[in-house]
Amino acid sequence: SASRGVESPVGMMSPTGHQQMSPMGHNMNLSGESGSLGGLGAESIRGLEREEELGADLARLRVGEAHRIAAARLFHSSVAIPIWDMIRPHPLVAVIVLYTPLEYGNPWVHEYLDPRRNPKMITFLKEMTQSMPLAIRWMNVNDGWSANVTQFVQDPRIKARRMWRVVRIVVCTGWIRNCKSDNTPKTVPAKVWAAIMSTVPFWKSYFEKWKGQHLTPPPSGDLRHTMQTFVCSLGAFLLLSGLHHYVENDLSTDYIVLLGSFAAIITLIHGAPNSPYSQPRMVMAGHLIGAVIGVSFDYLTNPAFGDAAILPLWVAVALAPSVATAIMAFTGSTHPPAAACCLIYMIGGERIKSLGWLYVVFPTLLSCALLVFCGLLQNNIFPNRKYPLFW
Repeated sequence: SASRGVESPVGMMSPTGHQQMSPMGHNMNLSGESGSLGGLGAESIRGLEREEELGADLARLRVGEAHRIAAARLFHSSVAIPIWDMIRPHPLVAVIVLYTPLEYGNPWVHEYLDPRRNPKMITFLKEMTQSMPLAIRWMNVNDGWSANVTQFVQDPRIKARRMWRVVRIVVCTGWIRNCKSDNTPKTVPAKVWAAIMSTVPFWKSYFEKWKGQHLTPPPSGDLRHTMQTFVCSLGAFLLLSGLHHYVENDLSTDYIVLLGSFAAIITLIHGAPNSPYSQPRMVMAGHLIGAVIGVSFDYLTNPAFGDAAILPLWVAVALAPSVATAIMAFTGSTHPPAAACCLIYMIGGERIKSLGWLYVVFPTLLSCALLVFCGLLQNNIFPNRKYPLFW
């Protein structure tokens, strides 16, 4: 239909294949019975001068027998609503067809299509015939408007003209001449003092952080948690200490099993088993990174490697754990004792340095695996403990 309250003809289709196109307000055959769409009277049909024009337009849109037969097999009935353009000489631009599924059969569909029993349907059809032409016109105009706006924004001549306008405004207002304040310090001491004073907000904010964030500290453990931590830690230390004594004395070798960083691992696994730093992934990956970085940096400091020793030992002692910590942070495997493992190798004596790359496997990874196994074995004995949280 055209806008401004002009309604359109409606076509109804029955399950028997009978279809009739007629203006709204005419009686139409629906499944062998008479169904009326009154309420959209002839007084509203102003956009259609001749009913033959509708037939010609529908023929142009190829609304024919094949469509009717296909729809009759799938749907109980249908309502065809022509959509008219408001400006173009051939006003029919679309036909909206509303179908009723087969499961909604007689007599419900007749009551639904009866305008006396269901006036909301007539209101819906009126609003659709009025709004759809406007929507179609808006979409057609919007495409052209968007193209024109894009061309206007991207046109280099337009950009240059806007830039030149901004320059003229800046020059005419004297902003360039007056941008320097008369309060600008002229002497060197005054400039230095002004530079120092400009950092006051930073230092104020910096020292405010020293006061803390006023969060609640973790609560102290009860007697049960304390005794569980003691028993589990004692078992882990006894395992490593006994294995170290056996390797060092009974086997009479220079290999070691105990490192200082292993005490920190036991504290984390058994004192704080729910901490992310206590989980097996952090323990194994962190110590692997720390041990590899420690052995690698030894090549840059140990005189035994000749010209490769280009770093002083005191520099490498600070640099190696820092590099290991950064790599752990990057890989998401931060584990505090692993940096200590790197430092132990850097400042270790001849007994540790003689291990070379074996230090990565024995004692580092082997002892870490034993400590993780102790955590699995001992923490899960108690009902209130679960280890690990993730692998």
